[in-house]
Amino acid sequence: MSKVKIVSDSACDLSLDILKQLNIETIPARVVFGDTSYSDYDLSREEFYQRLAQGEMPSTGVPAPKVFKNTFENALKESDEVIVFTLSKKLSGIYSTANVVASNLFDDRITILDTEAATLQSGLIVYLVAKKAQEGYSKDELLSYFYEKILPYSQLFAIVDSLKYLKKGGRINTIRWLFGSLLSVKPFIHIENGLLSSPGKVRGRQNALDILKKVAVKALNERKLDTFIIGHANDLIRAQELKDLILELSNTPSEILLLEIGPVVGSHTGPKAIGISWLGEFDKKWLK
Repeated sequence: MSKVKIVSDSACDLSLDILKQLNIETIPARVVFGDTSYSDYDLSREEFYQRLAQGEMPSTGVPAPKVFKNTFENALKESDEVIVFTLSKKLSGIYSTANVVASNLFDDRITILDTEAATLQSGLIVYLVAKKAQEGYSKDELLSYFYEKILPYSQLFAIVDSLKYLKKGGRINTIRWLFGSLLSVKPFIHIENGLLSSPGKVRGRQNALDILKKVAVKALNERKLDTFIIGHANDLIRAQELKDLILELSNTPSEILLLEIGPVVGSHTGPKAIGISWLGEFDKKWLK
């Protein structure tokens, strides 16, 4: 048994196999279709993306405080110390709710951390810290590892195939959506200081995929750790193509995780989004 139990919200998009392997407890966020609310794990990836393909437009929500309470209690049954990772507090209310529940109902055995990230990027953070927890790191050692070695260098770069999901989530306005849709614009997504940003855009999906591959090669040259994540929203073929490209490089990383973006994040990206996450540097000049 590890000294510290790791907990994460489900927006980290780590697979069930990885969660089980690293003994990570999860807080399932909510996905809402019409009047029906689902836990993130109530919907399979296949069913979720089928419903998107049929034209349904979901929304997302923060779990009830009782869900946090039950998750924290379960975690404390396995360990005296618990670290809880959430997606960026600037993107969701999960961090705030976790803090309220922890401060009102628990003591300092529960520590809430903002990854300042989402999806593959928060998944990478949780994955790396959970591995150290299994190696027997203490809570203080894990916190130092997170703040000094991980948080300053975690990166995400992604492309989305359609602007309509970002529009529904309030990420872009109607004028930009209309203009971008008419020109088949594919925006790039990066997270800076916990907020979504778009360092650029390009017309056409193939052009966007080509730039994603270019950024992946540059990222590998600048990486600080040998773990690399590729994630996709119901587009395994393109994600596998990117993985195959990386495997052919002379400096291919020893560990490549191929993940599928789940319903919570997929509600905002839509299908066919593809992204990468790594520890290292990112430079907008790579897009030229």
